[in-house]
Amino acid sequence: MRQLWFVALANALAVATPASAETHIFVFKGDDGYGVHDCLASGDQCGAAAAAAICRARDYMQAVTFGRVDADEITGAVPEGKRPARCEGKLCPLTVTVTCQR
Repeated sequence: MRQLWFVALANALAVATPASAETHIFVFKGDDGYGVHDCLASGDQCGAAAAAAICRARDYMQAVTFGRVDADEITGAVPEGKRPARCEGKLCPLTVTVTCQR
């Protein structure tokens, strides 16, 4: 009888305890030619719609944040001698991130 009561209590607690939100950060290099990355990098309203669509396409509920990211933020953990050559100037593709949440 005590086991049944314990199982019932455990099930009730599992249902009552909210699950923590799962997040994932997607990194994109903006050289696809469609201009979506320009919207994401600028933070304009078109960026919000693009970020939401990116998240939904990957089975996430919503975009939490989006925007441009510096290449050093991505490769900062790579030792100095092993980092890829850094592109500088207007012709370099933007690197953007979209943080999605389930």
